[in-house]
Amino acid sequence: MAHTVLISDCLRMNQTITKTPLHALVATLAIVGLSSLLSAQTATSGETVKMEKFEVNSVPIEQQILPTSRPFNSVFGTDDNIIDVPRNVTIISRQQLTDISITDVLDFSKLTSSAFTTTNFGAPSNVSIRGQSADTFVNGVRARITSNGNGLPVDFNSVESVNIVKGPATAVQGTSMYVGGFIDLVTKRPYFDGTKGSVSLTMGSYDTNRWTLDVGGPLSKQLAYRFSYSGENSTGYYVDGHKKTDSFYGAITWRPNQVYELFVNSQWFSANYTENWGINRVTQDLIDNGRYVTGININNGATATPSDAQNSKYVLGGGNTIAWGPTVKINRHTRLLKPGNESQGDEYNFQAIQTAKLSSDLNFKNTSYWNYTKRNTLSTYYYAEIIDPSWFAENRTELILAQKNYTINAGLDLRYQKTKAYDDYFFEPANVWDITKDRSAIDVYRSDAFNNGGKGFAVPGWPGRYAQPGLFNGDTNDSNATTFGPFAQGTYKFSDEFSAVAGFRLDHFKATVREPLLPPYKTADISVDIPSYNGSVIYKTTPNSSLYFTYNYSENTSGAVGNGGGITGWNAAGTALDKENFTQPSTLYELGAKFALMQNKVFLNFAVYNQERTAKSTSSTVISKYKYKGFESELNYQPNKHLYATISYSYIDAQQSAPYQYGLFGGFSELPPANRAKPTANIGSDVKVSGLPENLFNGLISYTFTNGFGLSANTVVTGQMNNNAAGSLVIPLQYTLDLGASYKFKKWDFRANLLNATNEQNWSPPNAVYGNGSILALPGTQLQITAKYSF
Repeated sequence: MAHTVLISDCLRMNQTITKTPLHALVATLAIVGLSSLLSAQTATSGETVKMEKFEVNSVPIEQQILPTSRPFNSVFGTDDNIIDVPRNVTIISRQQLTDISITDVLDFSKLTSSAFTTTNFGAPSNVSIRGQSADTFVNGVRARITSNGNGLPVDFNSVESVNIVKGPATAVQGTSMYVGGFIDLVTKRPYFDGTKGSVSLTMGSYDTNRWTLDVGGPLSKQLAYRFSYSGENSTGYYVDGHKKTDSFYGAITWRPNQVYELFVNSQWFSANYTENWGINRVTQDLIDNGRYVTGININNGATATPSDAQNSKYVLGGGNTIAWGPTVKINRHTRLLKPGNESQGDEYNFQAIQTAKLSSDLNFKNTSYWNYTKRNTLSTYYYAEIIDPSWFAENRTELILAQKNYTINAGLDLRYQKTKAYDDYFFEPANVWDITKDRSAIDVYRSDAFNNGGKGFAVPGWPGRYAQPGLFNGDTNDSNATTFGPFAQGTYKFSDEFSAVAGFRLDHFKATVREPLLPPYKTADISVDIPSYNGSVIYKTTPNSSLYFTYNYSENTSGAVGNGGGITGWNAAGTALDKENFTQPSTLYELGAKFALMQNKVFLNFAVYNQERTAKSTSSTVISKYKYKGFESELNYQPNKHLYATISYSYIDAQQSAPYQYGLFGGFSELPPANRAKPTANIGSDVKVSGLPENLFNGLISYTFTNGFGLSANTVVTGQMNNNAAGSLVIPLQYTLDLGASYKFKKWDFRANLLNATNEQNWSPPNAVYGNGSILALPGTQLQITAKYSF
């Protein structure tokens, strides 16, 4: 639920604050102050620089958490008062990110409604919104593409604040396979008001070690810089685990005059970490009582030896016969992983944003973005993935015309992507391994069946690594694609109370895919037009409140996106690409209300929505239908610089036609006897979306005393949720309570966070396909202490 905080409604019309001349003057001064940071104006005087620190309601801008405190442009690309934006939006401030130690996309459920993310093998790179993987944007443009929300962790080193938009992207951003929503990472900006910076160190339970350096300042009146570095070398809660990262972020802003601004930022992120399947052999007894079913395979009548405690020599890709043993209490730190298995990756981003004021009512904006990703995973239980590499580039040009009664944002979006990716999950006997025994033998490379035909094809340039052809698994690909997307988005104000919004975009998409493993290395081409459009009506009951109705239609490429975000989706004959894979429809109806109350000290928003979409698996001809109905409510309160609080609640009724599930075909012998009564649902039958709680509640409160001492508390409550598609494995209602204490003294800031303070033994569900073979035991109580020095 969170809501970001920023400073008063600086770009709002003066009358929306109040109509007295004094308040109009104050609003005007606030606009001038913020414009020195957010617009193309050059800081030319000491007074202007000071306005960057202008406070409303005694709350400094860097501490603001109210969504109405800054202009917002993540939805339509124009600076709007959030009251006038006809979508449910959450803004998470730097203050909130710090107060509750946000380090992972799983943590967004602490701060916003409808944002519960499954573990996704311990490496979710995309947050889930409204029960669906969501896009990741950087300063308003799509940051990277993935095939299933799995990949490198999101790096927060560059992040100043986060805008979370519920529902599909609008015509300005264009469509993708993720239509539940998107997060827009707003990056750190250079300082024009003096050189300043900070260094920090975090240490905590389970050998947690993180450190940061952040510095910036003016190089001249026209040029300023910002540099940030963060690193981590942690062991973590789980055995045989580690997370080692380095992140470098740099940015410059150039303002040669009052008309033009160039903002350039770049980031390099390197990570070495362990995938986390969690605990296999899931039963209700495991969920309720923490008890695990032991036993090893007896394929071919073989028995284990001291040198092969898992009997791995005789492990099959599926259909293993297991001699089930006694049920024992499981160590929650244990997971399905051979010591030494790991994931590695490097990511490089470059972005340039140019803005120019062509006239008093016409602005120009051009955004260029480039992303390079290379990563690989080897988990010998067995999953193998190699992205070698993936390139993504985008250039979006916008002309923004703002008149008294209307605003138009029109332009052209150009994209290019090129991916070479290899993947293998065909030989994946997840439940055959007994994680209470020697885990060094969890290794299909010891299996006769794997070595004699089960390992697929050798990956070029990667000795000892194997993958399955894209014709078989729908993920392996050597592809490139281009998009030519003109768009127009407009708002018309009929009166002070009533306005309408409409947008349209048509992406002309061309793709070529080559099978990189299986001779004769077939290739295929496709060209398709992908439309998206949105429309809204807004009724302002008062200057500080609104009611809105929104409709959004888009088509997406859910059936054509392979590993690494590349293009795949051969048809059943394996001879060509199928247009249906690129045009999976999504429709959204949303009704909402927003209120800024108590002189902008309280912000409330409510939304109800109905969304339907279809998605086609890259490795199947089955089209899944999804239906989502939900309610969302959020409250932000900040009366002064000492106190703030956020609360959110969401309800979602999510149904789908059942997908492929682990254990459905030939795998029943690998399911523990206690989970054989009803382990799977028939493909195509309507079931509740697994891994998603119907009810999600969170609350955050923070108070800082005059002497610099502060306290905070954050809780997340998730309702009952299914771990598998059949609903035979159920995670009950759970809650987590995090507590924090801080002390600020001159230039020092000390903070202690006690995560899961009551040591709840909670569970997190996996990717929906694997609910019969995977569940993650969430960490118990952890203490983290941070010391920060500012200069």
